[in-house]
Order: sequence, then C-alpha cells, then structure tokens
Amino acid sequence: MIWVTWRHHRSTIVAALGSILVLALAALVAGRIVRGNPGARAFGTFFGCFGSSPIVCRAESVLTATTVIAVALPVLLGLLVGVTVFSRDVEQGTHVLGLSQSVSRARWFWMRILVVFLPISAAMTVLGFILEWSRSYGGGKSVAFISGFGVGVARLTFPLFQSSGLVLGTYTFLALIIGSAAALIVRNTLGAMVIALVVPVAIMVGLQLGVRPHYAPARIEAQSLSGAAGYASHEDNGFWFDSWTVGSDYVDAGGNVVDIDQQQCARAFYSDDIGQRPDETYADYNARNEILYQQQQRDHEACLRAQGADHFELRYHADNRFRQFQLTESALTLLIAAAFLGPARWGLRRLRP
Repeated sequence: MIWVTWRHHRSTIVAALGSILVLALAALVAGRIVRGNPGARAFGTFFGCFGSSPIVCRAESVLTATTVIAVALPVLLGLLVGVTVFSRDVEQGTHVLGLSQSVSRARWFWMRILVVFLPISAAMTVLGFILEWSRSYGGGKSVAFISGFGVGVARLTFPLFQSSGLVLGTYTFLALIIGSAAALIVRNTLGAMVIALVVPVAIMVGLQLGVRPHYAPARIEAQSLSGAAGYASHEDNGFWFDSWTVGSDYVDAGGNVVDIDQQQCARAFYSDDIGQRPDETYADYNARNEILYQQQQRDHEACLRAQGADHFELRYHADNRFRQFQLTESALTLLIAAAFLGPARWGLRRLRP
C-alpha cells in the first residue's frame, strides 16, 4: 500500500519537497553570508540595504523573501497538497478501486498521511530550523535587529516565530490535515480549497493574537513618569530590547490601569518661544532650550499624575522564552490537527465505494 500511494502521488511529493529544498538551500547560503558579517540583518530588507556590500545586501534580501514565503507555504501546501491528495480521487471516482479492495478505509486514509503529509511536514521543520539558524550568531544573539539602533523584529513575533523550528512544521501538518478534512467532507476541490485557506489562517492569527501572549505570565518593566517615559505609551513593540511587548499602560500606585487623556498632557510641550532670539548667542539659546525642556517634562509628569498615574508599565516576554513558546505552540497545533482528524474520519465514512 505504501508503494501504491507513492506511485499515485509521487509528482505531488517531489514537487513539494523540491520547492522546500530550494528554499532551504537559499536560506543556508544566505544565512552563512549574514552570520559572517556583523551588522547584517537576517530579516527586514528587500534590496534596499544601506551601508552593506552588494553580496550582503542580496543575502539579507534572500533571507527576508525566504521568511515571507515560508510563512505562507503551510497554507499553500494545505491548498495544493492537503486538498488534492483526496479530492482528486473522490472527484474522479478512483477512490472506488481502493475502497472496494481488501484495503480498509482507515488504511487508505492513513497511508496518505504517512507517505505524503509526514515527509512534507518534516521537510518544513528542517526549513524552519535553517531559518532559525540564519537569524542568530554562534552565541544565540539575534541578527534580525538593525545594528546600532536597538530596534527590530523580536523572534517571538510575526513573521519570525511562525517561520522558525518546530512551529513551521506543525503549522504545515495542521494545514494539510485541514485540507484533507475539507476535501473528504465537501467533495469539491474549489470549495475545499476555500476552507483550507480560511480556517488555517484564522487559527494562526488566533494563536498569534489571542493565545501566544498567555503561554507564560508576562514580565513587567516599571518606568518612572519622568523623562522619556511620557512617550512610551505610543510604543507597541520592544523598542529597547529584543523582546515581545504584549501590553503597556499607565497605572496607579495599586497597579490599576489609568486612562490618560494624551491630548491634554501634550499641551505641556507646546511653546511659541523655541526659536533662537536675535540678541541670543547659540550657547544661551541651548541653555534656554534645556531649561524649557526640563520644565516641559515636569509639566507633562504633573499632568499624568493629576489624572491618577503613578508609573508606566511595559508587559513583555523576553527572548529567552522563545524555545518554550515554540514547544508550547507546536504541541497546541498538533492537538488542533488531531481535532480535525474527527471530521476527516467522518467524511471518510461517508464515502461510498
């Protein structure tokens, strides 16, 4: 039965594995170049590099493109492989030959999972680990950040997390299972493809926005209201560390969130006397501006405190939780895939030989 399944779907398997192999080789070569050039980035550029040599710029762009493709590839494989491996047989009626023989329905179904889905999912897992390797130096330091500026994309956020390690492989397996379930239930290739597109995307977005932030209690960084903390509420990314900021609020002394009218406090920074005066030296101008700046900061802080704020809190997940979150999301994704096996088996029982 394994040989028959391979012969029947070998073109699909070879095309899928060949595409993944091309991406993996591109990521390996480009990753080697980026890892060997401190200051290069593994994500974020598309042939618009500043201060990089042409070869490094191309390597950065290749890794960015590979990451974007890798994020979309599980859904595409669910459409083109997960659905068609079953829908083609059902629409053409060739499933009748298999189910009318001594082969059970369960064996007919699981052979496709074993011969087609598992190798493709394993290959995507390898691609995920290659991309993960391309984004770090030997010591594990991320190279997805802009060198010297301290900003960038945290590994726990989209699209780096989805295109790394085990998660990429389990997302692929989930999309393939959803595609197979849709094909067996709907029995129409186009209709099954619509389901195989919408459902995996909805699950992945739900995991990113609603579930992943709660895999572990968020760490809290408390910041004083003085100085630059007044601007922090406008940030929704980890802007001074390579971590994933999941929330930020002004809070009172008891830790309760305070709703701040930012427009009211922004008035503290308005001044009509910020230009250099005709009778003022440049040194006097700088000294006056410094006094004005300090007064603005005090006024802004007073405005925040008048509205009940005591300090500012950033809630974040540190980068060292990356492996824990990868394992957690992979396990959760496999559980969701197992849940879709029920509808797939129900659709299988409805097939008539």
